[in-house]
Amino acid sequence: MFIKRQLAIIVMMSMGFLALSGYFLNFSVLREFTDRDAPQWYMIIAGFAAFLGCLNLLQLHIQKVVNKQKNWQYSIFTLLGFIIMIVFAFVYKNVDTPWGPHLKDENSSFYWMYNFIYLPLASTMFALLAFFVASASYRAFRIRNFEATLLLISGVLLMLGRVPIGAIIPWWVVVIMYVSFLFAMIASKIKNRKVFFISFICVNLLCLFLGFQLEWNTSTPLFLLIPSIQEWIMAVPATAGSRAIMIGIALGIVAQSFRIITGRERSILGD
Repeated sequence: MFIKRQLAIIVMMSMGFLALSGYFLNFSVLREFTDRDAPQWYMIIAGFAAFLGCLNLLQLHIQKVVNKQKNWQYSIFTLLGFIIMIVFAFVYKNVDTPWGPHLKDENSSFYWMYNFIYLPLASTMFALLAFFVASASYRAFRIRNFEATLLLISGVLLMLGRVPIGAIIPWWVVVIMYVSFLFAMIASKIKNRKVFFISFICVNLLCLFLGFQLEWNTSTPLFLLIPSIQEWIMAVPATAGSRAIMIGIALGIVAQSFRIITGRERSILGD
């Protein structure tokens, strides 16, 4: 029990405080450990973790095939692919290149299987993910509240700005989009639908008239160009949101690291 619990917590706390103190104490030996030795130990531990993950993968799929669980036939292909790649990586090589560099030799069987079997399968999986993303976007873009409306509008503008057709959309279409967004915001305030429709038409005509008077057809302002709008969304709102998310993630990492270093987090031990 001591080795599984208390010793693991002691090692974890000691290494946590040791690595953390290297950034706050001006001690050359400690700083060298933090900058050079600790990352190397991390890579060694990560290598062993990957090896254990491979063994766990084999164990799970072998048990699935032996017990003939649901969809056990697919596990056979997983095991065959796993074993074949191991054989051509560690047992057999059909080139004169030394072991290790032979994995990147274009004439090796491992390189051929990686480029002509694994990469096409991976590309197929990513292509299928595009349809799942489209399905999820359709469900998320339903206008139910103000936030969903912003999500819908920004998503449409980003998609139009990323494709060539977005650059040829005329300015008057963008003006109508702006007016439509404005009236979508105030739609709940106007009870009379006839008044709402007439106001919508009049505002559109007024904006188009002003646009032609200001010669927007020859010198279109940036806020009426879909690519410029898309760049602004990515540079300002999207960047601000991503930075807020990263700050929240950083605070969560700090809090979780503090719990681990002080020995309060025991879930990593299986508790």
